[in-house]
Amino acid sequence: MKKKWIRGLFPAMAVAFAMGMTAGCSADGSASGTSASGTSASSTSAQETSTEAESTEGGSETAAKDSLIIATANETPSVTTNEHNAVAGNYMNQLTYNGLFKMDDTLTPVPDLVESYENTSDTEWVFHLKQGVLFHNGEEMTAKDVKASLELCKESPEVSQYGAATQSVEVVDDYTVKVTTDGPQSGLLSNLTHHGNFILPADLIESGHDFNKEPIGTGPYKLVAWNRGESLEFEAFEDYFGGAAPIKQIIWKIIPEGSSRTMALEAGEVDMIIEVETADLTRLSETEGVSLFSEAATAHNFMMINNEIAPFNNIDFRKAIASAIDKEAIVHVAVNGNATVTDAMVPDCFPGTTAEGAPTYDPEAAKAYLEASGLAPEECGFTLICSDDTKLRAGQVIQSSLKENLGIDIQLESMDLATYLDRTASGDYEAAMGGYQASDLLAYAMGVYHSDSINASNKTRTNDPEIDAMIEGIQAALDPAEREALVTEFSKAINELCPQVPLYMSNNTRAYNSALQGFNCNAAGTTYYEQLSWGN
Repeated sequence: MKKKWIRGLFPAMAVAFAMGMTAGCSADGSASGTSASGTSASSTSAQETSTEAESTEGGSETAAKDSLIIATANETPSVTTNEHNAVAGNYMNQLTYNGLFKMDDTLTPVPDLVESYENTSDTEWVFHLKQGVLFHNGEEMTAKDVKASLELCKESPEVSQYGAATQSVEVVDDYTVKVTTDGPQSGLLSNLTHHGNFILPADLIESGHDFNKEPIGTGPYKLVAWNRGESLEFEAFEDYFGGAAPIKQIIWKIIPEGSSRTMALEAGEVDMIIEVETADLTRLSETEGVSLFSEAATAHNFMMINNEIAPFNNIDFRKAIASAIDKEAIVHVAVNGNATVTDAMVPDCFPGTTAEGAPTYDPEAAKAYLEASGLAPEECGFTLICSDDTKLRAGQVIQSSLKENLGIDIQLESMDLATYLDRTASGDYEAAMGGYQASDLLAYAMGVYHSDSINASNKTRTNDPEIDAMIEGIQAALDPAEREALVTEFSKAINELCPQVPLYMSNNTRAYNSALQGFNCNAAGTTYYEQLSWGN
């Protein structure tokens, strides 16, 4: 039977925020290379691997099968835990690794590799680990692995923001770890859910093992082949501490073009689409045997601008372009209306956030801001990087708005995601379409606006001591009411600074074979694939 789920963002997020919350990732990434070592590197196609539906007199039924084929637009830049902060990479990490904590469906961090824990003071946490947890190489996970992994996160630039709060990690015994933070840290449990803090074998970290070639974790699946530019293949880890996953093989098939993903699902060549082409939503919702899931998410989409260079180092110019862009048109053209316009510089779904002080679409105000900037339209042209079809459609609306409302000419540049991530992280760009999905405001603020995240996920290169201090104040506030008030003050301040151009809050949208059971996806976009199975 056809099913369709379209829901709003759940009110329990306010509860989750008050309890500590979870971490975030930047836009998707891609990469190229070879297959995972020590395993078969066969390039069997996704269609050949899938078990076909069997025709019966009464119609067609899905035959019993043990594989799941997922179509995704973007190839991960890495399968390591610590060398990326990309959504596409996080999808892979969730299959092969575990953290001390994970997100539940209300965006509350709950124990994963931890059996129990105590918060013994404002700065000290004691974690008791589950015993008998095995890595993919057969070694048992112990406290020394936790210490080495958390320290690796702290020293790795792409994810160091999620380790910065950890002042020291002490091995108490084989199954007990004591973490001391650098002052009160409201976001510690949130940080521990991030893939940067997922647990690796200490001896492999020390030996310089290439985790991008051969990921070794405790997760429900093992990577067996990476066919660069085509697919990633995983097999179930039979000794997984949570019990072997019902689906024994998962293949992530890279299909950049949206309509091609739709047709692959309709033809039975894939079982699930991660990035659903918004123009096909109605069509898929009416397709027998396909379930459509669309739920409000924490994903904040924006035009990133490099605040270190002219003309973007001029606050009046930043406000001019933010006021000149027709965001309703972007939502209509880029995502077929499957999103909500936002003016706030932060996701407006978290407690305390506000759009107060943020520029809104107002062409006359845009002209006044441009005049106040002292800049002439002919000296304000720039190049806008777009790394997929959706971003390109949004870029075309921006191009039209800026020309019509301010007389500014911009150029659109299409770019593969791996190059996009490198250039925007290093500051070698003018403007780019971007986004960031987090499961609490603190993770978003640290990743997108704190100066410690420059050369990583702070791609506007915002470097303001007052903003840093506000974020650190939120981090240190343990009382929920106090923290919410601080979030409001931070939101107003970052709106006034206008370091980028917010566009819309998008939905998490998935389409999948209706015979698939146990589907789950929280507002931060996390799915636990080990919970999925095929119906009879």
